[in-house]
Amino acid sequence: MNLHSPGAGTVIDIAGDALIALPDRALFWPRTRSLIVADLHLGKGAAFRRAGVPVPSGATATDLARLDALLAGHAPERLLVLGDLFHTRLSQDEPAMAAIDAFRARHAALQITAIRGNHDRQVKRLPAAWRIDWIAGCLHQSPFVFAHEPAPDPRGVVLSGHLHPVLQLKSRRDSARLPVFWFRHAERIGVLPSFGSFTGGYPVQPAAADAVIAVTPDGLVPIQSGKLFETPAPCMS
Repeated sequence: MNLHSPGAGTVIDIAGDALIALPDRALFWPRTRSLIVADLHLGKGAAFRRAGVPVPSGATATDLARLDALLAGHAPERLLVLGDLFHTRLSQDEPAMAAIDAFRARHAALQITAIRGNHDRQVKRLPAAWRIDWIAGCLHQSPFVFAHEPAPDPRGVVLSGHLHPVLQLKSRRDSARLPVFWFRHAERIGVLPSFGSFTGGYPVQPAAADAVIAVTPDGLVPIQSGKLFETPAPCMS
């Protein structure tokens, strides 16, 4: 696996381009000044509380503060969300609305592009002032194809979300369940861990040729050094 660590991030060479995997479950694409995240599920806690499930509030504000820190640290021009930016419909009186309003005001010059995920059902009801550019389907920007659900695409290496991949590590006495970046070599697909702090995880079973980078409290740890995608796929118009 072609990677090395510059400080807190891990540089990954994929298909002739470089991405930086970040410990806060994000990728930074230096060539296009893009910060890439997946599956924030903003407003999920409020949806649970509306259904009578007494979960704590504040997850949306916490996740937006994490985004604030990433934006300050890497100064991207674009935030690219690989689906499920929101969990469900937001009510106008929810604290999440005010938190997102304030986030957008803090980053007024930031371009926000979002692939529409299976939970992003109410995008037409969102405030126009949030200025989110929604994309149905995939976004092809060579050598990558950005999507929500992981499926091969002949145009390039797919970077996706949706699965919330985690890896269960066990020893004789202990176990840990860690979010992971999962690069599926045979299918030319990379799956990002979910960015949202109030999301579940899907245990994955990587193939021998896959590359897996775990997110731990102490930073990123390569768990499985498989093969990445050294040769770009042919581009299609």
